[in-house]
Amino acid sequence: MQGQKSILCRSTPEKRLPLLPDITKNARRALFASAVAAALLSAAAAQQDAPAPGAAAGVFIQVIPTEGRAPVRLAAGQVVRVGRAEGYTVIDTAAYVQQRTVEPVESVARRLAAAGQRLIALTDLRDARTYLAADRVVLVREPYEQHAAGARAAIVMVGLRFNTDVAVRETVEQVMSALERAAARGDPLETPAAR
Repeated sequence: MQGQKSILCRSTPEKRLPLLPDITKNARRALFASAVAAALLSAAAAQQDAPAPGAAAGVFIQVIPTEGRAPVRLAAGQVVRVGRAEGYTVIDTAAYVQQRTVEPVESVARRLAAAGQRLIALTDLRDARTYLAADRVVLVREPYEQHAAGARAAIVMVGLRFNTDVAVRETVEQVMSALERAAARGDPLETPAAR
C-alpha cells in the first residue's frame, strides 16, 4: 500500500472535484430550458383543475338529488357531462364524482349555460340529448368495436366517472364543427344537427 497513491489518503480540499463542475454554455442553456419547461408544465397542471374559461369562477347551481334530500350546490365550471342514466339525470364532474338528480337534463343544461359553462348538445345511443362541456373534451375519434351499434363518434373527456369516452350518434365532423362553432362564438350552448 506504501507504493500506491490513494486518492482518499492524499486528497486535499484543493484537489477535490467540485460537485457541479464547470459546464459549457450549451449545457447551461439546456439546463435553463428544462427548468423553464418544468415550470410551464407545472403551471399547466395547476390550470387543468381550474374552472373552465367560459364559466365564472365560484358560480354554483342548485340541483335536487334523487334521494329527495335538500338541494346540493354544484360548481358550474366543474361539470363535464349532463345526460340520462337509469331514469335519472346524471351530472359528471371534473372531480370524477357523479351527481344524480330528478330534474330534467335540459333544465340542468340551461342553468349551466346561464352560469357560463360552454356546452354542446349531442345525441347519445338511446337517442336522448347529452350535453358535454366543450372545455373538457380531450379528443374526438371514430368509435371502436366496444361501442354499441349506432355510434358514429367517440369523445374522450376529462372527468368521466365510469368511462373515458362518450359514444354519440353524430359523426366526428359534426362534433368537431359544433366544438369549433362554440369556440369561435363563445356561446355557452351549441346544438349540432344529429344524423
